[in-house]
Amino acid sequence: MKHKLFFSAMVAIFVSNLINAQIINNDSTKVIDSGNKRIIIMEAENKQRIDVEVYELSDDNELELYEKIFEGHYRDGKSREERKYLWSVDIPSPLHKEKFNNRRKYSLPHHDLSFGIGYAGFADKGDKDAIPFRYNSSPEISINSYRKALSLSRDNQLGLVTGIGIRWVRYHLKGNNYFKEVNGYTDVEPAPEGWNMKKSKLGITTLNVPLLLEWKTRNRAMFLSVGAVCSFKTASSSRIYYNDERGKKHSEKVDQGMTLRPITVDFLAQAGTSGLGVYARYSPISIFENKKGPELYPLTLGAMFYF
Repeated sequence: MKHKLFFSAMVAIFVSNLINAQIINNDSTKVIDSGNKRIIIMEAENKQRIDVEVYELSDDNELELYEKIFEGHYRDGKSREERKYLWSVDIPSPLHKEKFNNRRKYSLPHHDLSFGIGYAGFADKGDKDAIPFRYNSSPEISINSYRKALSLSRDNQLGLVTGIGIRWVRYHLKGNNYFKEVNGYTDVEPAPEGWNMKKSKLGITTLNVPLLLEWKTRNRAMFLSVGAVCSFKTASSSRIYYNDERGKKHSEKVDQGMTLRPITVDFLAQAGTSGLGVYARYSPISIFENKKGPELYPLTLGAMFYF
């Protein structure tokens, strides 16, 4: 369409000034004199670039004295134009309109807000078997309140997705045990004699920034995304709930901070529809700093709801 508009504009110029028009052509350059305007169209040898220059006679009205009033360069779907002032002739791009659309939008198959809940545990490696976790009651809750996406394909089926979210995870222990830092090392400690532990948990809160490669069907009904999530620890603590030897109930924060890593990286995989999905999260990095706690590699399976 732009090709047609371009040549239509050229025809209109020298048809209206046919008597005074002079046209000079060669393989790569076309010069059109129309009235007090001179239009020069130069095409590169590789046919990938077109330059357009427009000149106007100076006030001296001598044919040799021209002043440039427009310059345009068009190549690989990009254009650069410079005008001295507005004038009556418009030179459209000779390239297809779609090639100039560099702001491709990638519409997510779900809304910006998402809520996830899952069962938190650890991969079968490191010191997992040495820690008495209660996996069926260790929840993970996450909220993603902001997302941004960039298209990687012309059909908008493939894109990069990032954003900001927050995650709460609570690892519950069985028996009379709790996490505590002693001399710079965090480990599971037995409760004092006479205590009857009702609940013991290690809580971690993180701020998360994902970078996911996402693919979706053409009708946007289903999607699949995989990538990495950088997690920044914002809070952590070891809490216990117990009855003492006299049966009195107690609730205490035994420790906070401990030797948990301040920054970790997880792998995340998601799949689902516009409103419901499932996810798996795994971290190849132990939650505790090197040689400052047991080696534990988080592994979570859960569901995600999109609003």
